[in-house]
Amino acid sequence: MVELKVEIPERFTKIIGDELKKSSTKALLREAVEEKLKVLLLFKAVDGILKKSKLSDDNFSKLVEEYRGNLAKRYGISS
Repeated sequence: MVELKVEIPERFTKIIGDELKKSSTKALLREAVEEKLKVLLLFKAVDGILKKSKLSDDNFSKLVEEYRGNLAKRYGISS
């Protein structure tokens, strides 16, 4: 595992104070960083897939609208 040093802006440390020293707060920050990294990796993967795609933006938009419509019909909601 890689160790990461995070600097918290002073405006937050004044408000939070000793809360940053608690293990529960450290765990919360670790989870937040992990979630952000997962999102970034997902976007990176999708970007890699889309770079190889021959689908135009127009065609992609049409597919998205069709997909939304089908989901709306399936679940009985308006799109």
